[in-house]
Amino acid sequence: MSPTPAEIVVATSAPLREHNDNGYKSAKAEAAAAAAAAAAAPSTASALTKGSGTGEVSLSAAEAAQPSSLPPDIGSTRVGSEVLIMTPEQIAEAYENSVREEERKRAKVEESKVRFNLPGIRKKAVAFRDGLLLIVGKFLTFILHLDMHGGNTGNNINFVEGLIDFIAGSLGGAAQVYVSQPLDTVKVKLQTFPETYKGMFDCFISTYRRDGVMRGLYAGSVPAVFANVAENSVLFAAYGGCQKFVTYVVGKELASELTTTQNACAGSLAACFSTLTLCPTELIKCKLQALREMKHFVEPTQTADLRTPWTLTRYIWRTEGIRGFYRGLGSTFIREMPGYFFFFGSYEGTRELLRGKDQTKDEIGPFKTMVAGAVGGVCLWTSTFPADVIKSRIQVKNLNEGMFSVGAEIVRREGVLALYRGLLPSVLRTIPATATLFVVYEYTKKALHGAM
Repeated sequence: MSPTPAEIVVATSAPLREHNDNGYKSAKAEAAAAAAAAAAAPSTASALTKGSGTGEVSLSAAEAAQPSSLPPDIGSTRVGSEVLIMTPEQIAEAYENSVREEERKRAKVEESKVRFNLPGIRKKAVAFRDGLLLIVGKFLTFILHLDMHGGNTGNNINFVEGLIDFIAGSLGGAAQVYVSQPLDTVKVKLQTFPETYKGMFDCFISTYRRDGVMRGLYAGSVPAVFANVAENSVLFAAYGGCQKFVTYVVGKELASELTTTQNACAGSLAACFSTLTLCPTELIKCKLQALREMKHFVEPTQTADLRTPWTLTRYIWRTEGIRGFYRGLGSTFIREMPGYFFFFGSYEGTRELLRGKDQTKDEIGPFKTMVAGAVGGVCLWTSTFPADVIKSRIQVKNLNEGMFSVGAEIVRREGVLALYRGLLPSVLRTIPATATLFVVYEYTKKALHGAM
């Protein structure tokens, strides 16, 4: 409840004022009393003088009785017979305004605490993760004990292991996209339209200025997520299965006993399966990334309508059919199979080098896992980059020639170095991307096994 004006005057006035039957005297009555007292005193009625060095300035008694021109602080009063500077109503209003302002500030502080309560957000995220792991763990346990083949054949174990690899690869692929998409966009633009930009930084800045972050640097991120989830889920599920196949071929009992070269062969075989899911989604991604530059390669009436994955997919289906989605499949195979030989080989070899004497490769910790993943990514792209350049040209520019014909034409017109244009953003992109991919993959696997 807000205080009354009289209560605020009592609380804020410095001197005590005389009481009458109704309370305090009004300011007007005080002024009249002050004027009467000034008229009765001879010393006050005469002119007052104030020395100034060269002359004097005269002040009348009425002027002397008036308050100073400089107002005191809000809510203060003067002693004696001078007039109260603010009326009680004005003081009450000022008091209420200050109370409201203080309440607003307090509300903002509380709101900021709720909004930026990082420990609380982290606690909720951990609780959500634990609940999700519990549900998935129970589901996997149910499948593991389900009698799918009429006996304890071990097929359930293999199926569950493949499912875990599938889930872990999916999460790793999704995380990889959002870490690396801007530099991937720059790479595709430099590969397909090298004459448009002076270099990596010019392409990055120009894309950002013209199209912004989401429509420019993160263009094609939706099909990129689908592409990476499709590729990595199938890739890692197939990799686990191919490791078991190679283990059987070489006569070993456990996949953990495979050498670095044998793991590399398993990765190369797994790439055969992932390429079939990767090619259509990566084609859509590359076209969206180079949408502005490819306006000369589509129908004029369609240029403005191809900004989303769905409209571009419909356009390709209408103009080229199912074949249009697998344009560049041969160059994708040639890129993926040797590429993933070096990818998994260097990853497993680096993990082997980084482990301690009493450690397994799965116990090296997240940082060393990320280092091994980054090494694997660099080896992948440096070994297969020319095939990736050719694939991007075929997909974005709708070329009907074969891979070797397109490669020879690039070398003839632009030189051998044109096959490595865009390598720098690719390497810079793949270091955090593959580091994120493998650390998410490995620790998701570990969490899912622990939840069973």
